[in-house]
Amino acid sequence: MQNVSVLDLMMAVDRRRITVLGALGALVAALLLLGLSLGPAPVGLADILSGLLAVLGIDTGDAGQGAAIVQAIRVPRAALGLGVGAALGLSGAALQGLFRNPLVDPSLIGVSMGGALGAACAIVLAAGAAGGAATGFLGAGLTTGAAFAGSFTALVLVLTIARREGALCVATLLLAGLAINALAAAGLGALLFASDDAAMRAITFWTLGSLGGATWGSILPALAAMGAAVALLLGQARSLDLYALGAREARHLGCDTERLARRVVLAAALGTGAAVAVSGLISFVGLLAPHMVRLMAGSGHRLVLPASALLGAGLVLGADLVARLAVSPAELPIGVVTGLVGAPVFLWLILRNRAGGS
Repeated sequence: MQNVSVLDLMMAVDRRRITVLGALGALVAALLLLGLSLGPAPVGLADILSGLLAVLGIDTGDAGQGAAIVQAIRVPRAALGLGVGAALGLSGAALQGLFRNPLVDPSLIGVSMGGALGAACAIVLAAGAAGGAATGFLGAGLTTGAAFAGSFTALVLVLTIARREGALCVATLLLAGLAINALAAAGLGALLFASDDAAMRAITFWTLGSLGGATWGSILPALAAMGAAVALLLGQARSLDLYALGAREARHLGCDTERLARRVVLAAALGTGAAVAVSGLISFVGLLAPHMVRLMAGSGHRLVLPASALLGAGLVLGADLVARLAVSPAELPIGVVTGLVGAPVFLWLILRNRAGGS
């Protein structure tokens, strides 16, 4: 009877996992379809299909303007939204499991603000070299590369500070991230003070986040980095479940906690840094997605990690859709949308936990 009960419990857990992941997958698919069809120029299903086939190299022979919009603009933008949302949501879930703290966000390890500082440096230097607002390679490629370099530099500093006798101290890692965040924020403020009006507007717009201007040439390297980070983090589910029992217990059960911490931090930094480099700062996704998944499905990382990736992708795609439609034909920064939605939801979560005595 006991074996039957355990088997029934495992089957129930698997059914719940399939149900939750299926529902989130359907949500992401629906948002993808809406994102491809809606905008300043609405596009029909036939043009969407033609545009998607054109992306795959299949020429239908009857592609019109709508199909061209889908192929050149909306499919790269949707792919970027998927990658950024999945990377941020999954990074948040993994870091929260590593720190065993639901308030941990990918930005707390210093990577996001380091990327913002790198991008701001590139914008100011490019504007000075161009004699005004930077355009072309100086305005896009250099900014993206500098943002990733800034994220990587911040990560190296945080890891160097957090190492104690050759091992990575998780608590010190968080404190070092907060310190690097403050230092990068101060540097960003100094650049804003010293820059001219054009550069200041460019920095401000970049830090508010956007998926606009996505092209395959500009996003493919970042998508590859985010894909590698997602694959690495998804493979840490069992180790994170063991780590939730405590570091000592996890080691006794065969979990290499030092390797786990190193892998999670490096993968989360890679995914977050790549996302920041191509989309700017998008707040609350890495914090809210894991929270909402745990409310729906519990705390097992075998479900939390992939579900957080899907929900993160859905949040970014939904926010981007609102950003495009709210003041059409103009476009809101996506960070404004995620902040307006994420802050009230996060406050509700805090009040809900307090009312429940948690």
